[in-house]
Amino acid sequence: MPKRVPITTGDLVDHKVGTDDVLIGVANSTNFLFGDAGRDILDHAVGGNDTFIGGANSTNTFFGDAARAMRDHAIGGNDTFKDGGFIDSTFYGDAGGDMSGHARGGDDTSEVTSASSAIKPHITFYGDAGHDMSEHAQGGNDSFSATGGRSDLVFYGDAGGDMSGSATGGNDAFTTSGFENNNYFYGDAGGSMSGHAAGGNDTFIASGVNPFNFFYGDAKIDMSGYAQGGNDTLTTTGFAADFVNNFYGDTGGNMFDHAKGGNDIFTGGGGRNTFYGDAGGTMSGSAQGGDDTFAGGAPAGTRGINLAYGDALVISGRAHGGNDTLVGGDDAAPQPAGTYDNTLIGDAQTMSGRACGGNDKLISGTGNDDMWGDAQVILGGARGGNDTFAFNFNNGHDKIEDFAQGVQCGTGSNGGIDHIDVTALGIEKFSQLSISAFDPTTHESTITFSPGNDVVVHSQIALTSNDFFFA
Repeated sequence: MPKRVPITTGDLVDHKVGTDDVLIGVANSTNFLFGDAGRDILDHAVGGNDTFIGGANSTNTFFGDAARAMRDHAIGGNDTFKDGGFIDSTFYGDAGGDMSGHARGGDDTSEVTSASSAIKPHITFYGDAGHDMSEHAQGGNDSFSATGGRSDLVFYGDAGGDMSGSATGGNDAFTTSGFENNNYFYGDAGGSMSGHAAGGNDTFIASGVNPFNFFYGDAKIDMSGYAQGGNDTLTTTGFAADFVNNFYGDTGGNMFDHAKGGNDIFTGGGGRNTFYGDAGGTMSGSAQGGDDTFAGGAPAGTRGINLAYGDALVISGRAHGGNDTLVGGDDAAPQPAGTYDNTLIGDAQTMSGRACGGNDKLISGTGNDDMWGDAQVILGGARGGNDTFAFNFNNGHDKIEDFAQGVQCGTGSNGGIDHIDVTALGIEKFSQLSISAFDPTTHESTITFSPGNDVVVHSQIALTSNDFFFA
């Protein structure tokens, strides 16, 4: 029979179970509180379901279960953190140090409100471990919500450090709102992911006025080995005149070996967005990008400015891009031709080696879109995918930079076979299109759908009916 034991300054061991405690921080003070063990939780011990309430105008450090490590078959409790009127607070959902063995984090919840935007508080939340997760450690399904203004909010869904071995992240959910918050979200690891580590399916929703969001779906640094990213979602809403969003679907650094990205989704509420579907750096080795979705968006009466890479900044080696969907943002007052609101790049800025692009779909918004199905630079034996460029009414003045038609000589010969989708315009046959004469020097022609709605196409040869999807 498991034995209930109160909070201990030492270790929680054997099959002991921590009590369910309520710990309240002192106002105008520095509070250091732990729910179960001041040191480690070992063996098959289980943490209690504890509640922490932060002291007003205080610096709070709370450990849901163990102040140090959790290992063996230790299990964290389902803890709750509540804070309001804070100065600085740090929450460790389960362990302040490492989680290893078959340790499992609890499903922890944190609710934070700021009493005054003049304080400019700093909040850091570790869903499971403050340091590393290794072996078969598993993160809990944690949730965090924060309201307030001018706060620095840093969230680590699972580990503040690295994830390795067969460690697995939980499915974490984070929601923030307020005025000019700085939000930093690391879906699983604040460091790197390696081995067979797997990220969870995390969700982040940011609303309010002019927040600045930095979102790493899985790892901040690199992914290697057979690491697998989760299927993560970021949604931004609210008034976004100066919204700044940086989205890395899987890692802010590099993906190599056999690392694989998740199928990530970014839905923007306008502002200025930079999107990397998988890696902010290089995909190399045999890395595989996920099937990611980017939607720039913009509230009525505003303008979205977007730079979106379906996979990574650079793809090399034998890495393979995913089949991504990129949707340009909107513009209430379209810009002159040649000035672009959105740059949509199906795979990467540069592809080299034997890299292969995915079969991507690029969808024009009401702003002007500069569209690249594969990469802005393709070198060596790299090959592009079979991409689709879709248009509708009121799409502004767009350009397709690398329309490939499977021609095996001349410029762009290493592209795939692309298509232009005009089904939304109700165009049923080639003769209904207004296309200017193909210029063999510039390799360009212009399709005019209606006044103010056109696209310049840089193609290998003159466009034919085979290059279109009709209604």
